[in-house]
Amino acid sequence: MQTQQKLLDFYEALRLVLEHTGRLPVERVPLQEAQGLAVAEDVRAQFDTPPFDNSAMDGYAIRSADAEVGREFRVVDEAPAGRPAERDVGEGEAVKIFTGGVIPAGADAVVPVEGTSGWGESFELRKEVAPAANIRRAGEDVREGDVILPAGTEIGPPEIALAASQGYGSLPVYRRPKVVVLSTGSELVQPGERELAPGEIYDSNSFAMVAQAREAGAAARKVSPAADDAAALRTAIREALGEADVLVTSGGVSMGEKDLVREAMHELGVERIFWGVKLKPGKPILFGAREDVRVFGIPGNPVSAMVCFELFVRPALVKMAGREDRRRPRIRVYFDEEVKNAYGRLHAMRVRLERTRRGWRATSVGAQGSGLISSLTKADALAMIGPETGGVPAGEEVEAVVLREDVLLRRSGAERC
Repeated sequence: MQTQQKLLDFYEALRLVLEHTGRLPVERVPLQEAQGLAVAEDVRAQFDTPPFDNSAMDGYAIRSADAEVGREFRVVDEAPAGRPAERDVGEGEAVKIFTGGVIPAGADAVVPVEGTSGWGESFELRKEVAPAANIRRAGEDVREGDVILPAGTEIGPPEIALAASQGYGSLPVYRRPKVVVLSTGSELVQPGERELAPGEIYDSNSFAMVAQAREAGAAARKVSPAADDAAALRTAIREALGEADVLVTSGGVSMGEKDLVREAMHELGVERIFWGVKLKPGKPILFGAREDVRVFGIPGNPVSAMVCFELFVRPALVKMAGREDRRRPRIRVYFDEEVKNAYGRLHAMRVRLERTRRGWRATSVGAQGSGLISSLTKADALAMIGPETGGVPAGEEVEAVVLREDVLLRRSGAERC
């Protein structure tokens, strides 16, 4: 690993995070616990699905060669789902069959009951029936040996259904990342605990970042905020390092007298990979490692904390879990007016999105201060402005990280100027 002193370019910092983050170990988990995880190896079909020719509806199994409208058929047996008929189908004969029932020998079509004179010991055919009509063929879904879940597939309800249909009770997956979140600062009070005294604030960062970690598929919990005391910080960080795959702290990583987190991490053997990124908000972010634990020291301002988590911690969690982050599309956006960037850093600007005939138009949510939590509730995306220029001319496209994927669906049909 390496130590870095000067401010890093954002994309170089992200590269280092991913370079120093590996996938977690593989384990088998029960099928009902696999949702949101990624398959660690190809999962293959153990048999054809469906395993036998079966009926797609309720009706009668017949020979298509006998399917002359107006002809009378004699019902010789029945085939409900789970119990095949004992009789074959001969000329002018039929087997009453229900959805999922095994197609009996001799039959090559199913006529729905509404295409006949109705249920009974015999019936009149009232609708033409072609060969193979209303039959689901064995193996038409998957064939034995087919890869049904390629390695890296994120497991959702359809994947669970497919695995269950093949008899899998468990799946090999990358272990779910364990995240511990620690807010620091003597001014922090837990929401709902008591009213604030002068100078105190409620701890919002740990709640927000636990929610962000869970949204990314991790198992996350917060620990009680640590005061601005070196011994207390060392104890809290030491305990967190002992149980986490990822430790995220907020506050205490800047240059102030009370910014004690960096020193505490150093004393506990966390090797610093970088500290400081050309990014607004989030300049003093720290990234390091101790053995298999990845450590992020994130600024304490609420917007900085959530943006840094989004841009650095989330990609690390997704990689650990062996997944691709399908929930965070990156799109090109433009502004109607020039956007200035006087910060000399990449500005992750909070914006709203609107679909137009030209593409996605971005507009600022308003004030971009690092403490304005409400601005994130209005933001659809983070538009990445600069830093190599003083801003973006009107109409020029830039990349944006979409925070609310539903916006792309809800607004993509609204082609407005």
